[in-house]
Amino acid sequence: MKKFGQWLAYLIGTPCFYLSHYLLELADRLTGGQYKGFMGKRYATCRYGENAYQTPAHVYVNPFTSKNDPLKIEKFKQVGGSAASFNNNGDFDRLLQTATHIGATFHLNYGEVPTIVVGDKHGNPCGGSVNKDRRQAVKDTLEGDPLAIHGAVMIFNFLVDKEIADIVLHYNNGDNKRLIDGILAPAFTPEAIEMFARKNGKCPLLANPALLHLDRHCLDHSLIFRHLRGGNFLLQPNYTFILDLKNPDLKKYGQATPDQERDMLFLKAICDTSNSNTITIGKNGCLKGNGTGQQSRIAGVELGLLNLRRARHDPHGCTEVSDSFFLMTDAPEASITAGISAILSTSRPTFASKDKEIIEYCQRWGVPLYLIPDAKGRGFFNH
Repeated sequence: MKKFGQWLAYLIGTPCFYLSHYLLELADRLTGGQYKGFMGKRYATCRYGENAYQTPAHVYVNPFTSKNDPLKIEKFKQVGGSAASFNNNGDFDRLLQTATHIGATFHLNYGEVPTIVVGDKHGNPCGGSVNKDRRQAVKDTLEGDPLAIHGAVMIFNFLVDKEIADIVLHYNNGDNKRLIDGILAPAFTPEAIEMFARKNGKCPLLANPALLHLDRHCLDHSLIFRHLRGGNFLLQPNYTFILDLKNPDLKKYGQATPDQERDMLFLKAICDTSNSNTITIGKNGCLKGNGTGQQSRIAGVELGLLNLRRARHDPHGCTEVSDSFFLMTDAPEASITAGISAILSTSRPTFASKDKEIIEYCQRWGVPLYLIPDAKGRGFFNH
């Protein structure tokens, strides 16, 4: 019966596939390229592609996906600046992943969504903060990596008014304007829009009131595509894991303080939405150093600490999150020697020979080590 069903699906599905392909090609030709196969309808034209010579570049929206997602790109209204570039749109999408994971994680664990600010450079957070004081949250984000934040894109889950705009443009920057390449926020006041137009005229300002509600239901559940040569693609479910401190699969070797656990949750949301391999370091709800895209775990630690120290932060008392477990004790040793006081990581599917040694090393130095299984808690790879 199963084999008969497979043959029946083949006999019906094959002609339907080619008919649909023909109709989509016909629609593409008759509309002058407005519809691009099953990719959807052209929504916007970018200034250029990833590089200036890659033109034309367009944004397409999929008419067959859920129309109820309030954070889809077509739900944002541009209120200032130049048209968003190809890179802007890609970075905005990564910003949304980070901010929604932060909001969902805090809502799940604490029943409330904090004030969230994130700065993103080349798809990776270079500054971020959760703080009851929105002004301080912006300042902490700008101080995360003062070099990388120049030319970054930012997201806020609160109104950007004149005061916030002034901090973004001038905090710790004197009379010089700070170059920001794009901002997402629930809304902008006319005064803030005018300030960005006068000081940083090309900065795209995109507003969406849905950013006020980044709770546990705000994650993106749509499928993820990845381009392969020849117009082919990979397809997989989205990244929707958020850490629950009450998860029975969370193994705790030592007990972190409430503040350290809060930092673990915040930093994991950042780590999970950064390019692997990643080591993310922070303290008191602030991102201090993000070592992303490294080929080894120790290199991620070294880069995270390098970025932290270059920004004149102190690693002592910081919490660290790793997007995968350590192969040897070298990375935990470098972290703990620098002053890291708590670590969260995913754990391997099977207990490897070095795992016990790594756990014992952390315990010897009194550093709490929290582990969530890799099969459940691993975030983005973005290789």
